[in-house]
Amino acid sequence: MKKLKAFLIIMMVATASAAKGQDVNWQARIGGGIACLFGGVSDIDERTGFHVGGGADIGLSKNGVFRLQPELRFERKGWQFDGYYGNEQIMEAHFKTRLDYLELPVMAAARLRLDGQCFLTFKTGAYVAYGLQGKTHMNIPNTDSGKTFNQNHFSKSCDFHGMVYDKESRKVDYPKFNRWDIGAIGGIDLTFNHIIIGGEVSYSLKRVCESGFIGDPISNITTLILTGGGPKNMSASISIAYQF
Repeated sequence: MKKLKAFLIIMMVATASAAKGQDVNWQARIGGGIACLFGGVSDIDERTGFHVGGGADIGLSKNGVFRLQPELRFERKGWQFDGYYGNEQIMEAHFKTRLDYLELPVMAAARLRLDGQCFLTFKTGAYVAYGLQGKTHMNIPNTDSGKTFNQNHFSKSCDFHGMVYDKESRKVDYPKFNRWDIGAIGGIDLTFNHIIIGGEVSYSLKRVCESGFIGDPISNITTLILTGGGPKNMSASISIAYQF
Protein backbone atom coordinates (compact mmCIF):
# COMPACT_ATOMS: atom_id res chain seq x y z
CA MET A 1 0.00 0.00 0.00
CA LYS A 2 2.92 2.36 0.65
CA LYS A 3 4.01 1.80 -2.95
CA LEU A 4 0.50 2.69 -4.18
CA LYS A 5 0.50 5.91 -2.15
CA ALA A 6 3.88 6.87 -3.56
CA PHE A 7 2.75 5.98 -7.10
CA LEU A 8 -0.34 8.20 -6.89
CA ILE A 9 1.66 11.15 -5.56
CA ILE A 10 4.31 10.73 -8.26
CA MET A 11 1.57 10.53 -10.90
CA MET A 12 0.07 13.81 -9.65
CA VAL A 13 3.42 15.60 -9.88
CA ALA A 14 4.30 14.03 -13.23
CA THR A 15 1.00 14.88 -14.87
CA ALA A 16 1.21 18.47 -13.64
CA SER A 17 4.63 18.76 -15.30
CA ALA A 18 3.45 17.02 -18.47
CA ALA A 19 0.42 19.26 -18.76
CA LYS A 20 2.38 22.18 -20.20
CA GLY A 21 1.61 22.65 -23.86
CA GLN A 22 -0.69 19.65 -24.14
CA ASP A 23 -4.42 19.02 -24.45
CA VAL A 24 -5.37 20.04 -20.91
CA ASN A 25 -8.60 21.17 -19.31
CA TRP A 26 -8.86 22.38 -15.71
CA GLN A 27 -11.94 21.49 -13.69
CA ALA A 28 -13.53 22.73 -10.45
CA ARG A 29 -16.03 20.24 -9.00
CA ILE A 30 -18.52 19.94 -6.16
CA GLY A 31 -20.71 16.93 -5.42
CA GLY A 32 -22.85 15.21 -2.85
CA GLY A 33 -24.32 11.80 -2.18
CA ILE A 34 -24.34 9.03 0.40
CA ALA A 35 -21.56 7.43 2.44
CA CYS A 36 -21.47 4.44 4.74
CA LEU A 37 -19.36 1.53 6.00
CA PHE A 38 -19.32 -1.95 4.52
CA GLY A 39 -18.35 -5.04 6.50
CA GLY A 40 -17.96 -5.74 10.18
CA VAL A 41 -20.55 -3.34 11.60
CA SER A 42 -24.33 -3.48 11.97
CA ASP A 43 -27.06 -1.14 13.24
CA ILE A 44 -25.72 1.82 11.25
CA ASP A 45 -27.15 3.74 8.29
CA GLU A 46 -25.68 5.76 5.45
CA ARG A 47 -25.30 9.52 5.86
CA THR A 48 -24.92 12.48 3.53
CA GLY A 49 -21.44 12.98 2.15
CA PHE A 50 -19.90 15.56 -0.15
CA HIS A 51 -16.71 16.54 -1.90
CA VAL A 52 -15.25 19.75 -3.31
CA GLY A 53 -12.03 20.24 -5.21
CA GLY A 54 -10.38 20.59 -8.56
CA GLY A 55 -8.09 18.86 -10.99
CA ALA A 56 -6.90 18.40 -14.55
CA ASP A 57 -8.20 16.52 -17.60
CA ILE A 58 -5.14 15.69 -19.67
CA GLY A 59 -5.20 14.26 -23.18
CA LEU A 60 -2.97 11.21 -23.71
CA SER A 61 -3.78 10.50 -27.36
CA LYS A 62 -3.78 12.70 -30.45
CA ASN A 63 -7.52 12.22 -30.99
CA GLY A 64 -8.22 13.24 -27.37
CA VAL A 65 -10.10 10.04 -26.52
CA PHE A 66 -7.77 8.63 -23.86
CA ARG A 67 -7.14 10.89 -20.89
CA LEU A 68 -5.69 11.12 -17.40
CA GLN A 69 -7.60 12.89 -14.62
CA PRO A 70 -5.77 13.67 -11.36
CA GLU A 71 -7.72 15.64 -8.76
CA LEU A 72 -7.30 17.00 -5.24
CA ARG A 73 -10.43 17.28 -3.09
CA PHE A 74 -11.88 17.60 0.38
CA GLU A 75 -14.13 14.59 0.99
CA ARG A 76 -16.60 13.93 3.83
CA LYS A 77 -17.64 10.34 4.55
CA GLY A 78 -19.11 8.58 7.60
CA TRP A 79 -22.33 7.03 8.90
CA GLN A 80 -25.20 7.57 11.35
CA PHE A 81 -27.13 5.47 13.86
CA ASP A 82 -29.99 5.64 16.36
CA GLY A 83 -29.34 4.75 19.97
CA TYR A 84 -29.35 6.04 23.51
CA TYR A 85 -27.36 8.50 25.61
CA GLY A 86 -27.02 8.89 29.35
CA ASN A 87 -25.99 7.38 32.61
CA GLU A 88 -28.71 7.42 35.26
CA GLN A 89 -31.21 9.02 32.87
CA ILE A 90 -31.16 7.27 29.47
CA MET A 91 -32.53 9.22 26.49
CA GLU A 92 -33.13 8.26 22.88
CA ALA A 93 -30.56 9.92 20.63
CA HIS A 94 -29.42 10.15 17.02
CA PHE A 95 -25.72 10.10 16.20
CA LYS A 96 -23.83 11.20 13.08
CA THR A 97 -20.16 10.36 12.60
CA ARG A 98 -18.22 12.30 10.00
CA LEU A 99 -14.81 11.43 8.62
CA ASP A 100 -13.13 14.27 6.72
CA TYR A 101 -10.36 13.41 4.26
CA LEU A 102 -7.97 15.17 1.92
CA GLU A 103 -8.26 12.88 -1.09
CA LEU A 104 -6.21 12.42 -4.26
CA PRO A 105 -7.99 10.40 -6.99
CA VAL A 106 -6.12 9.57 -10.21
CA MET A 107 -8.29 8.13 -12.97
CA ALA A 108 -7.77 6.94 -16.52
CA ALA A 109 -10.59 8.04 -18.80
CA ALA A 110 -12.06 7.47 -22.26
CA ARG A 111 -13.89 10.51 -23.71
CA LEU A 112 -16.39 9.93 -26.49
CA ARG A 113 -17.77 12.80 -28.57
CA LEU A 114 -21.58 12.73 -28.82
CA ASP A 115 -22.12 15.94 -30.79
CA GLY A 116 -20.15 19.16 -31.15
CA GLN A 117 -18.91 20.07 -27.68
CA CYS A 118 -20.93 17.34 -25.97
CA PHE A 119 -18.91 14.40 -24.59
CA LEU A 120 -19.48 11.24 -22.54
CA THR A 121 -16.51 10.23 -20.39
CA PHE A 122 -15.96 6.89 -18.65
CA LYS A 123 -13.30 6.95 -15.93
CA THR A 124 -11.77 4.54 -13.43
CA GLY A 125 -8.77 4.51 -11.15
CA ALA A 126 -7.57 4.67 -7.57
CA TYR A 127 -7.41 7.17 -4.74
CA VAL A 128 -5.35 7.77 -1.64
CA ALA A 129 -6.76 9.84 1.23
CA TYR A 130 -5.50 11.29 4.50
CA GLY A 131 -7.87 11.62 7.44
CA LEU A 132 -7.99 15.20 8.69
CA GLN A 133 -10.71 14.98 11.31
CA GLY A 134 -13.30 12.52 12.59
CA LYS A 135 -16.05 13.52 15.01
CA THR A 136 -19.48 12.39 16.18
CA HIS A 137 -22.44 14.71 16.77
CA MET A 138 -25.49 13.73 18.85
CA ASN A 139 -29.04 15.09 18.73
CA ILE A 140 -31.81 14.34 21.23
CA PRO A 141 -35.10 13.99 19.26
CA ASN A 142 -37.92 16.45 20.01
CA THR A 143 -35.56 18.75 21.92
CA ASP A 144 -32.96 21.40 21.13
CA SER A 145 -30.29 19.38 22.94
CA GLY A 146 -27.19 18.38 21.03
CA LYS A 147 -23.56 17.57 21.65
CA THR A 148 -20.42 17.13 19.58
CA PHE A 149 -17.87 14.70 20.98
CA ASN A 150 -14.66 16.60 20.30
CA GLN A 151 -12.33 13.61 20.33
CA ASN A 152 -10.76 13.25 16.87
CA HIS A 153 -11.43 9.62 15.89
CA PHE A 154 -8.22 9.59 13.81
CA SER A 155 -6.12 10.53 16.85
CA LYS A 156 -7.45 8.41 19.73
CA SER A 157 -10.09 5.86 20.61
CA CYS A 158 -13.37 7.26 21.93
CA ASP A 159 -15.57 5.57 24.54
CA PHE A 160 -18.09 8.47 24.67
CA HIS A 161 -17.60 8.54 28.47
CA GLY A 162 -19.43 5.21 28.63
CA MET A 163 -22.73 6.96 27.92
CA VAL A 164 -23.55 6.03 24.30
CA TYR A 165 -25.48 2.88 23.34
CA ASP A 166 -26.75 1.46 20.06
CA LYS A 167 -30.44 0.72 19.47
CA GLU A 168 -30.03 -2.72 21.10
CA SER A 169 -28.63 -1.05 24.27
CA ARG A 170 -25.05 -2.22 23.65
CA LYS A 171 -22.31 0.26 24.55
CA VAL A 172 -20.64 2.00 21.61
CA ASP A 173 -16.88 2.33 21.81
CA TYR A 174 -14.91 3.61 18.78
CA PRO A 175 -11.31 2.43 18.37
CA LYS A 176 -8.72 4.75 16.86
CA PHE A 177 -9.46 4.87 13.13
CA ASN A 178 -6.80 4.48 10.44
CA ARG A 179 -5.79 7.89 9.14
CA TRP A 180 -4.78 6.65 5.66
CA ASP A 181 -7.36 5.32 3.23
CA ILE A 182 -6.75 3.75 -0.20
CA GLY A 183 -9.41 2.59 -2.61
CA ALA A 184 -10.90 2.23 -6.08
CA ILE A 185 -13.00 4.92 -7.74
CA GLY A 186 -14.87 5.27 -11.03
CA GLY A 187 -17.68 7.09 -12.72
CA ILE A 188 -19.26 8.70 -15.78
CA ASP A 189 -19.28 12.38 -16.84
CA LEU A 190 -21.52 14.15 -19.33
CA THR A 191 -19.88 17.33 -20.62
CA PHE A 192 -21.68 20.10 -22.50
CA ASN A 193 -19.38 22.99 -23.37
CA HIS A 194 -17.98 24.04 -19.98
CA ILE A 195 -20.51 22.28 -17.74
CA ILE A 196 -20.02 18.73 -16.47
CA ILE A 197 -22.57 16.54 -14.70
CA GLY A 198 -21.17 13.33 -13.29
CA GLY A 199 -21.67 10.33 -11.07
CA GLU A 200 -19.06 8.42 -9.05
CA VAL A 201 -18.74 5.42 -6.76
CA SER A 202 -15.78 4.58 -4.54
CA TYR A 203 -14.84 1.62 -2.38
CA SER A 204 -12.01 1.50 0.13
CA LEU A 205 -9.43 -1.27 -0.02
CA LYS A 206 -8.14 -0.40 3.46
CA ARG A 207 -10.07 -0.93 6.69
CA VAL A 208 -11.24 2.04 8.72
CA CYS A 209 -10.29 -0.09 11.74
CA GLU A 210 -9.43 -3.71 12.36
CA SER A 211 -12.76 -4.96 13.72
CA GLY A 212 -16.42 -4.12 14.22
CA PHE A 213 -17.22 -1.57 16.91
CA ILE A 214 -21.02 -1.23 16.91
CA GLY A 215 -23.98 -3.55 16.53
CA ASP A 216 -24.51 -7.26 17.07
CA PRO A 217 -21.15 -9.08 17.55
CA ILE A 218 -22.45 -12.27 15.91
CA SER A 219 -23.69 -10.38 12.83
CA ASN A 220 -20.42 -8.47 12.67
CA ILE A 221 -18.33 -11.64 12.80
CA THR A 222 -20.48 -13.22 10.07
CA THR A 223 -20.02 -10.14 7.88
CA LEU A 224 -16.28 -10.15 8.51
CA ILE A 225 -16.06 -13.75 7.34
CA LEU A 226 -18.12 -13.06 4.21
CA THR A 227 -16.30 -9.87 3.25
CA GLY A 228 -12.82 -10.97 4.32
CA GLY A 229 -12.02 -7.83 6.26
CA GLY A 230 -13.05 -5.10 8.65
CA PRO A 231 -15.26 -2.06 8.00
CA LYS A 232 -14.42 -0.05 4.87
CA ASN A 233 -15.65 3.24 3.42
CA MET A 234 -18.15 3.22 0.56
CA SER A 235 -19.70 6.20 -1.19
CA ALA A 236 -21.80 7.15 -4.20
CA SER A 237 -22.27 10.71 -5.40
CA ILE A 238 -23.36 13.01 -8.18
CA SER A 239 -21.44 16.17 -9.00
CA ILE A 240 -21.40 19.28 -11.10
CA ALA A 241 -18.21 20.81 -12.43
CA TYR A 242 -17.02 23.74 -14.51
CA GLN A 243 -14.31 23.13 -17.07
CA PHE A 244 -11.95 25.99 -17.88
